[in-house]
Amino acid sequence: MKRNDYFEKTRAGLKKAFAQKDLPIIQAVRALGDLESAKALLDERTAEWMKLNFPEVEDTALACIIASEFGDREEIEFTRLTELVGEEKATQTMTAAQNSFGAEFDLRDKKALLVLARNGAALGETRKELEEYLQKQSETVLKNLTCLIDALTAARLVARAGGLERLAKMPASTIQVLGAERALFKHLRKGTPSPKHGIIFQSTLIRNAQATKRGKIARALAAKLAIAAKADFYSKHAIGEKLKKDLDARIKAIKKGDAPE
Repeated sequence: MKRNDYFEKTRAGLKKAFAQKDLPIIQAVRALGDLESAKALLDERTAEWMKLNFPEVEDTALACIIASEFGDREEIEFTRLTELVGEEKATQTMTAAQNSFGAEFDLRDKKALLVLARNGAALGETRKELEEYLQKQSETVLKNLTCLIDALTAARLVARAGGLERLAKMPASTIQVLGAERALFKHLRKGTPSPKHGIIFQSTLIRNAQATKRGKIARALAAKLAIAAKADFYSKHAIGEKLKKDLDARIKAIKKGDAPE
């Protein structure tokens, strides 16, 4: 094989690898994490700044709303605030604003705060758009996984595994604790209780269950997720509904105490 042939073969292989449909999902999950971290920091700074002018506002989210919409407690419009937070909270906020002992903001202060706060609000909108993208993309690429868990959790699971192929090759026991590696290593080193679940705890099937039942439910869910991941990567067969039906029956038995160990 000539040098150019090797080059073309390598190029074709790379092109195929980059075309994997799960790669944009992984990048979107990582971007979402970055956005959430950035927004949390920006919101905290915005709230602290707003409280110089309106210290009576203890709620960070409310402080950010006031900052991004009005920039000054004296500029708050009751009608607009009611649209954003409801009449009861708006009334309480207006009363507090009228009796506030906070510092006065000049025009320069107000403009600077508005810029900061609106950037934070824009990050929130970007996050929503990214979540919508992940929802649709996951439902398309991870059809079987999203029958068992919500689309965002499925996307996070794939991202944590490093790709759908890697997830498909993992045993159920690994999928169960994926995302809880620190707790697992601590268990292995120091003998602390082993983690019962990792990322899959975000599923309402586990999160809303009794604490004493979560371990069994996590194992049952992980077993079905392992099968679903294989189907999504290898066969592409739609078996999600069947897996969900079997899982629901298993969870029902666990909750009743009829499930074997």
